[in-house]
Amino acid sequence: MQQFMSTGYIKVGNDYINPYNIAHIGRNSDNTTCVTYNVVAQGPNGIGPSSDRIPVNSDKFAQCAVKAMQTGEIIDVMA
Repeated sequence: MQQFMSTGYIKVGNDYINPYNIAHIGRNSDNTTCVTYNVVAQGPNGIGPSSDRIPVNSDKFAQCAVKAMQTGEIIDVMA
């Protein structure tokens, strides 16, 4: 298994997402993208994943995540 130095970020609007924390990328029925994160924040039910709905194409988001991990750059999904 190849190891990536995950130093890049995905830019979505004003948010910067570290692809290293992404557990799942899926497409919702309304064509928004659902991104599930592995978070280390303590929530009311202990430590668990959180998710975000992002209005971009899931495939494009996934490609940007891979590119960000490979290059260490900030990749803008909206561009």
